Amino acid sequence: MRALFVTRKFPPSVGGMETWSKEFHAACVASGADVDLLKPASDHIGRPSLAQMAAFFASASWALVRHGRRYEAVLLGDFALATLAIVAKLATFGRIRTVVQLHGNDLYFMRQRGLVPTLYRALCAFVVGTRAIDATVANSRAIRDEAAMRGLPASVVVPLATHAPADDALVQQPRAMRLVFAGRLIRYKGLSWFVRTVWPKLDPTFELVVAGGVWDAEERACLEGDARIRYVGALDPAALQALRATAIACIMPNVRPQANEQDEGFGLAALESPAVGTPILASACGGLPDAVTDGVTGFLLPPGDADAWVACLHRVARWTAGERIAFGTRARAHILEHATWDRVARDTLAVLAARA
Repeated sequence: MRALFVTRKFPPSVGGMETWSKEFHAACVASGADVDLLKPASDHIGRPSLAQMAAFFASASWALVRHGRRYEAVLLGDFALATLAIVAKLATFGRIRTVVQLHGNDLYFMRQRGLVPTLYRALCAFVVGTRAIDATVANSRAIRDEAAMRGLPASVVVPLATHAPADDALVQQPRAMRLVFAGRLIRYKGLSWFVRTVWPKLDPTFELVVAGGVWDAEERACLEGDARIRYVGALDPAALQALRATAIACIMPNVRPQANEQDEGFGLAALESPAVGTPILASACGGLPDAVTDGVTGFLLPPGDADAWVACLHRVARWTAGERIAFGTRARAHILEHATWDRVARDTLAVLAARA
């Protein structure tokens, strides 16, 4: 099978979709799969402008018109590119198989209010009505369910992956009484809820280190005035990995989203922590139940249940060094076996190759 992979999100821009695009394509190349990559001709950092998106849509459409008949299948990198499925079908007289990858924000944006989300919902309804999309791939069961609610074809769930360090040196090193929150400072990720309701009940020997960009000023403001909480800003992947390896646990205390709010599509951080032997404590909501193997890579906790969070954190804090290393070793081994990009590529390519 020869396939075309079309993505508008690729490094050096940083984010979950960019990481998926880069790692998925690299794994395809490493496996020998015949997958061509079509991405923006010029690099950009951050969110693309409407003009940049329109320019890429036009160039991708032209590429499909000119070369679409070379391919048996096309993978569109997120739902914002879904209208290219119509172009692909027209350019190949319906012969090409069209598959759309679904991440989270590309669907959750339709929950918002305003003119642009309204137009996006209308576009979704139009594309669904054309039946130009043959299949979808979702990062998690939560995204699969969101897609079904929007009328999209049934999704195959392919959880994401990460890279674990080559050796277990980070697992073995001593840990401070430190918790790490790594992610965007935005309401649904639950940092302010954690600081207000869980943090005051924890043993005073704990410290909290927060890393990530500020999307919500109130989430940043909640960190002020406590000497045991330290905000370090956004870190590069190597620095973030080193920070996680100094902690007894990393936290993802997500809260249930409001009606017009996005949710956690998957949560790559839930894999990156156990990859260095640090348990992840996460709320059992959104896509996190597909990212955390409860009791193996970390612990899933009821969202909004402060007492459950306090009890679990104190239990982890009481582990001996031997217990901590044993848990971290098992967690890392699980990531190495199950959370690999070659598995993501293999499962996604199987969807591309399938025929109804």
